[in-house]
Amino acid sequence: MKKSIGISVLLIVIGVVFLLDNLGYIHISIAELIKTYWPVILIWMGIEKLARDFK
Repeated sequence: MKKSIGISVLLIVIGVVFLLDNLGYIHISIAELIKTYWPVILIWMGIEKLARDFK
């Protein structure tokens, strides 16, 4: 259940970012985003796995 909530929130955030980019409110490069924040993605995945293992 928690995993699906986390993935849902992530998809909503990504959708909002794409919408704001398409409307011209922000300018964002997906390649730059991934290049900058890939460690955060790995940390999040590790925390999710730990949380599942401790259940």
